[in-house]
Amino acid sequence: MKGSPRSVWLSMTNRAANQAVGFWSGLFTAAAKRNQAAMLNAMTKPTKAKTRSKTTRTPKKKGH
Repeated sequence: MKGSPRSVWLSMTNRAANQAVGFWSGLFTAAAKRNQAAMLNAMTKPTKAKTRSKTTRTPKKKGH
């Protein structure tokens, strides 16, 4: 095997660190795209007019 044990160990740790960075950056990128799409949808959809419900009246008291 070429290289000293230290250089082999360093190359393995660098590779593992780069893989971890790639994994986490992929998750962050996906979350950012998801949030951006949700925000864009919320901004472009027309708002619906709220209708007043008929159930807002107070109930009648019993015995009166």
